[in-house]
Amino acid sequence: MSEEARKYIAELFKIVGTNSVLVVMPRGKVRRLYCPFWVICRVNVPPLKEWEEYAVEAVKMTLKKQDVFIIEGKAYFVWYFTIKG
Repeated sequence: MSEEARKYIAELFKIVGTNSVLVVMPRGKVRRLYCPFWVICRVNVPPLKEWEEYAVEAVKMTLKKQDVFIIEGKAYFVWYFTIKG
């Protein structure tokens, strides 16, 4: 992992934090959702099960700059989930 990526992530989280996400709503309006918010798992990612609902405890980023949700203390890629609306 490069020092450049670490610096980028540190600076980013000074602005956006780890306790919320910004979501673009169907009509283009932006809404902030604060943790915990609920998601539906789209695939089986043991121990999480497809179509089950889970509470997101935090939003973080991997050292490869990929967004992850923290659920039950573990990190999962955001693309495994749909935000419950």
